[in-house]
Amino acid sequence: MEWVEKTARTVDEAKDFLLDQLGVDEQETEFEILEEPKPGLFGRTKGQARVRARVKPKTPPSRDDRRRRPSKTKDRGGNNGAKPESVGPEPKKAPADDTASPKRNDSAKRADRPERDDSERLPSDVARTEAIAFLQGLLDAFEMTASVAVEIDEEGNLIAAIDGDGLGRLIGPRGGVISAIEELTRTRLQHAASGGSTPRFKLDIGGYRASRRANLELLVDDVVLLVRDTGQPHILDVTTAAERKLVHDRVAETAADLRTHSEGDDPVRRVVLSPA
Repeated sequence: MEWVEKTARTVDEAKDFLLDQLGVDEQETEFEILEEPKPGLFGRTKGQARVRARVKPKTPPSRDDRRRRPSKTKDRGGNNGAKPESVGPEPKKAPADDTASPKRNDSAKRADRPERDDSERLPSDVARTEAIAFLQGLLDAFEMTASVAVEIDEEGNLIAAIDGDGLGRLIGPRGGVISAIEELTRTRLQHAASGGSTPRFKLDIGGYRASRRANLELLVDDVVLLVRDTGQPHILDVTTAAERKLVHDRVAETAADLRTHSEGDDPVRRVVLSPA
């Protein structure tokens, strides 16, 4: 399986785009982090995350495949006013650096990169404390009273929930504000990590995402029946990478006779369900 590369604001966001593009579950995917954003002033980050992924091969990779690594592009911010890279999903294609012309003599640049040492990862308990402090500070700034809970899962990642009354302002249309708060919290964790990696962070507010997931699964089940009855493709109005992945996974688990793929570019990227 060929590698697919993606650039985004964070490593988690790049992984979500890649999972959506490959249309498989995370457990079936092999990731390689090529670049990570660097911490900047006031909790901001500099640069972008660059990640590549592929479906895990069923046989050990060849020696040539293990040696392939895309070369690092200098000054990704763009010199001389160059247009910065798009962070939206792109059509699947083979990484250009893997087929670079011999005239570029990039073999030395594609040397194997060492894996990140686990000791560079922000400890989960420290990340949990940072996340709780940030979310509680956000509630104080909004002058809202709610409970904040952050759990550590079996893989050491963080699952956060804010519960209470009158949380509509923190949810936003179609959960847009939740996504923004989630991203801000990840930025806080990246700042605390001082250049190291961080646990993955997921947030729900007022049970919105759990409810949305349940409703989306019911919708997918109804569309599966519709496509089977009509034999015609159906477009689902699903706009976020996480929800598109949920659709791909749900169909893969429950409807082997159908297939899914994504069409369009963000923010109007949609999932198409059609006969296999």
